[in-house]
Amino acid sequence: MWTYVLFNIKSNLKRKENLILIVLFIICEIALLFILNTKSFTESPYQTSLGISIASVSQKNDPKLYQEFMNEVNLIRQTIDKGEQDGKDKNWKSYCEYKVKVSVLEAQWYMVTSNMPNDSYFEHADVLEELRKEYGLPDLSQYEKLIVQKSNDINLYFCSMQQARYFDYLLKHDLTPITYSYVDASSVSLQIARYILPVVLPLLVGLLLFQQKERRAKTEKTILTISGVKKKYVRWNLISDVLFVLLVVFLPILVYMIVLVPFKGVSNLIYPVLYYKPGFTGFHYWDTQGLDHIELVASGLTNMSVNQFTTPGMELMPLWQCTLFVAFGLVLSTTFYVLLITVLSKLMKNKYLSLLVFLVVLGLCSFASPLGNMQKINTFNPMSYRDFGMNLLGTSYFGYFAGIVIIGLYSVILYLVLKWCAKKVRV
Repeated sequence: MWTYVLFNIKSNLKRKENLILIVLFIICEIALLFILNTKSFTESPYQTSLGISIASVSQKNDPKLYQEFMNEVNLIRQTIDKGEQDGKDKNWKSYCEYKVKVSVLEAQWYMVTSNMPNDSYFEHADVLEELRKEYGLPDLSQYEKLIVQKSNDINLYFCSMQQARYFDYLLKHDLTPITYSYVDASSVSLQIARYILPVVLPLLVGLLLFQQKERRAKTEKTILTISGVKKKYVRWNLISDVLFVLLVVFLPILVYMIVLVPFKGVSNLIYPVLYYKPGFTGFHYWDTQGLDHIELVASGLTNMSVNQFTTPGMELMPLWQCTLFVAFGLVLSTTFYVLLITVLSKLMKNKYLSLLVFLVVLGLCSFASPLGNMQKINTFNPMSYRDFGMNLLGTSYFGYFAGIVIIGLYSVILYLVLKWCAKKVRV
């Protein structure tokens, strides 16, 4: 089997048309990396503090306690001013420490000023309390009696809680804050996966493979006469086509990683990214009906809407682990695209018509489900999962787990159709 698979891969790599496509693909990737690297110098790796609101506090309840509270607030404001300056001066260790302290205090204050019961709504409250003690921070709950009116809005708590854990992770792992467009050996695969491959991968598969039926016509007549080969032939072709595309996609990425290692190393393999846990572990759909707008905010390599950023479902994952999950999604997507173009090629006599139908079908599915789409029916749209990085990191309204199941199911169905075509449709 592997002899035949290797023969097919070598044949595809030798074709002039394929070589031109591969070269153009690599040029696009290199151009993207240069653009992102340039952009990363203009992006800010730090975020402005949310601050602590004193609008709901009154000195009438206890003037002496109120004065103590205002002294604490003034110290916090001084810490914020110094911390923001540390960020501008790139004193990253001091900056991360400041972000942890301010974020812990902010999160604690939102707990104090909220009507929500702590045991039901405030995730990681125990972690925040440990950080408060570890960094020697005051307990703001002692000022609860000063609050005149409590709020039901706890979104800001989640944002501060996540920032506290995020920057504490950076500090304890001796990592420097990086921007959303940052490129090094650790992040290059993720950057290509989310900027280039969602659009280019299906196009690449279609253009590389739409002539396979014509090329293999003579070979098939000979191979299918061999006893016991006919049943395995479909599987052999599928494996060779998928491996060929994966080689075209992943080999350049591997080269980029090796080239970038001497410049920036691989320490960022453990860099934290925020991922959406409910969408990672089950069929969870983002119910955000009624939103007037979606505002994006960057937190390192994660770029999320404010509405998703403030959810308690966001958890930390090291970059190397995130990269593996995204790579698995790419392998599954590649298999799906290869199966689709192969089935269409089997069913249609004209190779250009099969390519046109392939591109039109995927194009219409993409149009029906833009990456910010909120329609539940698009849970079953395969192009809702064309960017597994977005599905995993919480930018898409459809989760990673749902994508793996849906794309996997479509791939199984297409494979069964392909086997039926091999029996019923003459090549």
